[in-house]
Amino acid sequence: MAGTLVFVHGTGVRAQGYVTTLGRVRDGISLAGLSEVTTVGVPWGDEVGIRLDGIAATLPPELTTRAVGGEPAVSEADLEAETWAMLVEDPLVELRLAGNEAPSDGGFSIGELAPDQQAEERIAGLGARLAAIAPDLDRMGITSDELASAAGEIAQSAELGAAARAAGSPNDDGLARLAARAVVARVLFRHRLNPRGEEPALATDMALREELVNRIGGLMLPAGTRGFGDLFRRAGEKIKDLALGRVTNALIERREGLLGRSLPAIGDILFYQRRGEKIRERVAAALRSAARPVVALGHSLGGIVLVDLLSGDDAPAVDLLVTAGSQSPLLYAIDALGSLRPGQGTPRPFVPWLNIYNHRDFLSFLAREAFSGVEGIEDVEVDTGVPFPESHSAYWTAALTYELIRERWPNSPG
Repeated sequence: MAGTLVFVHGTGVRAQGYVTTLGRVRDGISLAGLSEVTTVGVPWGDEVGIRLDGIAATLPPELTTRAVGGEPAVSEADLEAETWAMLVEDPLVELRLAGNEAPSDGGFSIGELAPDQQAEERIAGLGARLAAIAPDLDRMGITSDELASAAGEIAQSAELGAAARAAGSPNDDGLARLAARAVVARVLFRHRLNPRGEEPALATDMALREELVNRIGGLMLPAGTRGFGDLFRRAGEKIKDLALGRVTNALIERREGLLGRSLPAIGDILFYQRRGEKIRERVAAALRSAARPVVALGHSLGGIVLVDLLSGDDAPAVDLLVTAGSQSPLLYAIDALGSLRPGQGTPRPFVPWLNIYNHRDFLSFLAREAFSGVEGIEDVEVDTGVPFPESHSAYWTAALTYELIRERWPNSPG
């Protein structure tokens, strides 16, 4: 097999990243039995990708001061915000930490109703008492039914029982507060995927969360109850230790991540939408100078470039299009591609087109159904077993990627 493989890299790739990735592609092509194929790359990132020089001046100042040693000093508000982020991910996390202190013998005498059973009854019966705060729930954007349902789930959890045994009494105000936070977090968990603008006010207003936690905690305790321990404080110290690491990393990475990994990737896509002709010109020149048969291989934004270029007017001669981890089907579906528009009939996408995806790569999309009715488009999964975001770059270390290309390598034209 002879010919040329022209590789077009994706977003955020610069000098060393390009060299490393192209090396992996060349190795993979050779190991797949295509040693006679010439593999060339189009290093457009450094030449026509976005520049980062002026970005720092656009960033707001840090919201926290830096402590001794250069680490960000984290405020209580930062910690509480991150703690709620953890709670919405796992509403039982605080109760679980509190329950680690539970005595192994159950912590109650024979003949008494166990603290965990009493706590379960208190929360399970919460629904009948929610009428008292119904107007507040309307203001918060949630219903008493969903709050009662969340309370029922928390009541049945082993984590609540363990926390109650650790408290030693269902009348512990710290236990009530932990349980109330878990209930509110469970409600927010159900709304976490709401479309932007459709989330309840409870999700965007920390003062409302605190108000609801206080109201629920009050409904769970007998009138005049006073705290019997500091369970909430001890659990709070544990979870804030976890939150501290998360929020500190977030503060450190805010600028470094924006200037380093995130912005080049996002910025390249935005740049392509407005200045894409510069990238397409470089890719077109490489394709036109390549010896046939030519296989055009594009990763991520590189696949978008190729789909746009090869489907447009005066396209270079190519014999096979291969995209991996490409967003071109998504952009087509939302009418954001340059050369192809849904419902317009013509032009049609270039074929033959092999579109490689991975269900763990959240930046990869299916092409065949997006371009329904077009023959010659094939979607094939290459599952590398690694999670996102690493999965987005893992195609180039997977032997299957190159086997798929070898199996479809075109014959010499003419």
